Amino acid sequence: MYNMRRTKEEAAITRATLLKTALAVFSAKGYAAATLDDVAQSAKVTRGAIYWHFKSKADLYNTLIQEFSARGAAVVQQAVAEGGTLLEILRRVFVRQCALIEEDKEARAVMELALFKTGLDPALLAGRRKQVETGNALLEGITGAMQQGIAQGFLRNDMNPADLARAFIAFENGVIQLWLVSPKSFSLKTSAESFAEILLDGLQSQA
Repeated sequence: MYNMRRTKEEAAITRATLLKTALAVFSAKGYAAATLDDVAQSAKVTRGAIYWHFKSKADLYNTLIQEFSARGAAVVQQAVAEGGTLLEILRRVFVRQCALIEEDKEARAVMELALFKTGLDPALLAGRRKQVETGNALLEGITGAMQQGIAQGFLRNDMNPADLARAFIAFENGVIQLWLVSPKSFSLKTSAESFAEILLDGLQSQA
């Protein structure tokens, strides 16, 4: 029993190491140029060890994106769980998401990899479809929150709630991408409150 537990723990450690190593290799070489041999050499394991945990390079990449993206989802869930008015929650989500990207080097590297270093690879289509589905679910959830905010009189009622949700997501993603392109030009974390104020001012009811 002890040996089985130890074996599972060792397998979990190896898997985590492979994901971190893959992130470093994909980030350095770009997804297309990187190979599983590169990952194996960097992680000091055999290709067989990689195939024990992942079906292919695409599977390794997709798992990497999904698992590190979960950190952002956890930030959102915590922000919502703390309660408050809708505007307070939206502000909290925006500010903490921005802080995560600046403070968490791995989360930032995953976003940079997905945005700038992956390219169009047919092997990644299934993973991209899943990302789209996740994005659509997020949009649906935020749209529901916007509808509630409109009904309660917090948010402007002259626009489609789905458009308000898209504006929220687009503004947040745009600010983050702007910072990723030139991180020394401003502090994403420090400016997040100001950005949130600008965004929420545009969403609020003016009545």
